Amino acid sequence: MSLRQAFSLPARVALSFLSALFFLSVSGVFCANGQDLPRRGFLGCTIDPSKPGPVPKTFLIASVAPGSLAAALDIQVGDDLVYIEKHLMTGRAELRAVAESFRAGQRVTIDISRAGQSRLLTGILPEVPRESYPDADVIYGSVSGSKGEKLRTIITRPKNATGKLPVIFVAGWLSCDSVEAPNETTDATSLVLRALAQLPGFCTVRVDKPGVGDSEGVCAETDFDTELAGYRAAFRSLAQQDFIDPDQVYLLGISNGGGFAPLIPETEAEQARIRGYVSVGGWVKTWLEHMFEIERRRFTLSGKSPGDVNDRMKAAATLYPEWLNKGRTVEEIVRDRPNVAEIWPEGADRAHLYGRPLAFYQQLQKLNLAATWSRVRVPTLVLHGQYDWIMSRADAEMIAQYVNANSPGAARFMELPATGHTFQHYLTMEDAFAGKEAPFDPSTAKLVTDWLKHGGAKGDER
Repeated sequence: MSLRQAFSLPARVALSFLSALFFLSVSGVFCANGQDLPRRGFLGCTIDPSKPGPVPKTFLIASVAPGSLAAALDIQVGDDLVYIEKHLMTGRAELRAVAESFRAGQRVTIDISRAGQSRLLTGILPEVPRESYPDADVIYGSVSGSKGEKLRTIITRPKNATGKLPVIFVAGWLSCDSVEAPNETTDATSLVLRALAQLPGFCTVRVDKPGVGDSEGVCAETDFDTELAGYRAAFRSLAQQDFIDPDQVYLLGISNGGGFAPLIPETEAEQARIRGYVSVGGWVKTWLEHMFEIERRRFTLSGKSPGDVNDRMKAAATLYPEWLNKGRTVEEIVRDRPNVAEIWPEGADRAHLYGRPLAFYQQLQKLNLAATWSRVRVPTLVLHGQYDWIMSRADAEMIAQYVNANSPGAARFMELPATGHTFQHYLTMEDAFAGKEAPFDPSTAKLVTDWLKHGGAKGDER
């Protein structure tokens, strides 16, 4: 299961200003032009897990992006992708991880099968195109994470802007997908990020977690504490930009980020810089409660009978507390209780869930987000999709309730009609579960931008 659709074709930008200056930050070094962090290579192909290839444990090519190495090598939709640099591609997550490990200029060999004939193809990876906008400049930079890894930052600001501007800081989702918003994107969340980047009078700041996009590290082995440290490093770097007003920060949290966003500002001084929050598809209960809720929905939407759903929930009641509260590995639990193996979402992979290590979720379980949100006093927009089967509506309502308890009327909860986990448009809950999207509804992006322009500005009245 993916908590967010993967980006496939990041876009292009001209870096028209800022010289190669380096600034020391609390957590490490901020590079203003990002040249210290090599650009990833543009492999440019995807596979379809529902279409196995004739070679065992392989899949057929589902798409080939123009301008990519795959296109240059004349790889075609329907080819069987066998090896990339001797790596057997057994799934989307592995293909993405291997693709993002390559850097532009690297020579890569790809083994495909077409009409029963094996073909060994070799080429030089071009650079992934950069994000660009007609009315906004884009700055590719980097910050240092807690383990010294360099993390890609993407900053936008309106062209020809003068003075210091308020900033929208993005706290991202759980999955290992980049925050880069491609020009050619059809992904709903990317389209909203692009709308924010073109919002007059605002800058935006995004950071890719370790091992995602250009960032160094391995996402599949990065725990939550390390990821949070990267967000905090990027947040502290805001003060180093002479066009950003560090005391006018709006924090947009999406999915997992919609829950932990208030943890990013650590000190009282940093918290005082926040003028408002937008939480989309967030959470506030314990992660254990979330796992029980999402599993019941998963079992139900996958067509299990009511009785079978209850039987599976009994297995979940054994598996998840042992893992999340007692710190046992899933492998250990399955060895002692073989009946729980059937419900584990990742099948044979018992070291990861949704592409992240088990420790990631044990750390989420230790959080007390109810206490965190109960300290928020600034204007807050809380959004939940009608067809969000991943996070519960009750969590979103509780976030608004906790903020309003501190500052009556500061928080606004909204259920987005015909909307999925974040900004995707669906016609039914079943479509949302199957990932069968309807055309993007731009009114969801307008809702956020209007709040930032009007409702969010009330944060100055604290």
